[in-house]
Amino acid sequence: MNIEFRYEAVNAQGTPVQGNIMAADEQDALLQLRSQSLTPIALNATAAPHANRSRRRQRITQNDKIMVIRELAVLLKAGIPLTDAVQSLAEAREGTTMGDSLARTARALNAGQPFVTALADANISFPMYVNQLSATGEMTGKLAPALADAAKQMEYDDKVNQELRNSLIYPVILVLAGVSAVLLIFFFVVPRFANLIKGSRATDIPEISLWVINSGLFFRAHWLWFLGAAIIAGLVFYVSVREEAGRTRWLSRLSKLPFVGEWLTEAETGRWATTLGTLLGNRVPILSALELSAQGLRFPDMRRNVQFVVRDVRGGATLADTVAKYGVVNATGVNLIRVGEKSGELPQMVATLGELHSESGRNRMKRFLLMLEPIAILSIGAVIGVIMVAIMLAITSLNSGRF
Repeated sequence: MNIEFRYEAVNAQGTPVQGNIMAADEQDALLQLRSQSLTPIALNATAAPHANRSRRRQRITQNDKIMVIRELAVLLKAGIPLTDAVQSLAEAREGTTMGDSLARTARALNAGQPFVTALADANISFPMYVNQLSATGEMTGKLAPALADAAKQMEYDDKVNQELRNSLIYPVILVLAGVSAVLLIFFFVVPRFANLIKGSRATDIPEISLWVINSGLFFRAHWLWFLGAAIIAGLVFYVSVREEAGRTRWLSRLSKLPFVGEWLTEAETGRWATTLGTLLGNRVPILSALELSAQGLRFPDMRRNVQFVVRDVRGGATLADTVAKYGVVNATGVNLIRVGEKSGELPQMVATLGELHSESGRNRMKRFLLMLEPIAILSIGAVIGVIMVAIMLAITSLNSGRF
């Protein structure tokens, strides 16, 4: 069922426009407006009086944060005062958690607080670099482009995280399907052959056949225990990945594995370099930029190495020498950084480094997935083959013993 939404937006020329649009939900309406090259400023359902109550229960998503920063940058670029722009965004989201947070920000701005302080009062949990870019933009009078860069970086981070999640879904499903197939064989197929060995001499049956059949009988007799253990393990895993800290711990463990670890490390290095380039491009001091970019790293080893880089740069060493010393980037990255330091184009060179590592990470991901499918299929096929061979050996042993 489609809902009618009333929108206010800015077109590609910066001209305010408004109108109505039919969409399945708010996200669908936003996608339709973006496809028309419109940047939404306000979006409200014209019906459904219970909408605000249901929206209030929704948590603030990453897309909500990106939209707020993006829309605020557009409004400031159009010449709207900061307080009025924040108030407009709050009114557009009235009755939601985000709207309440923005309303607190607007009140703080009216009380004379700086934008960074007012944004912190909103308790929206923006990345640290958003606060630093906002402070730098406010100090230099270039808040709109600073916020636009912050939104771009947040979109990039969200894209990387989505790629990672989407890439891990396939191997997880593949492994679960294989395990399920093996368990079904143990539960339904193997126990049917147990009657064949009853009354026969143990020496007539190969050891592997006895082991497979006894394992199937044991699994069938205790399947409730196995099911309970699987459910508990699933719940523990779900709880562990609900919070960012838990997801970071799992990613850190995966980063130490062959193949997948190289892919995750490349992707994380690209993310770090892109963040650093964005901060440097907005005239954030290099030490502050390095410290902020290190805070966003999810792998402890990489974070520690970047902190060593901060220490050495503070002591007077060049960035190129320190990243080479601690192995933060490869030889190509070291050369790019060294050229950037000598030419004064360090932000552009670091951003280019981020693009190179991100592309390399994507290529590694593709190679990993191409290797994973045949490996998983061969592994599952080998296990099922062993089970079938064990059963056939038991049958042939019984038949040969009768002659």
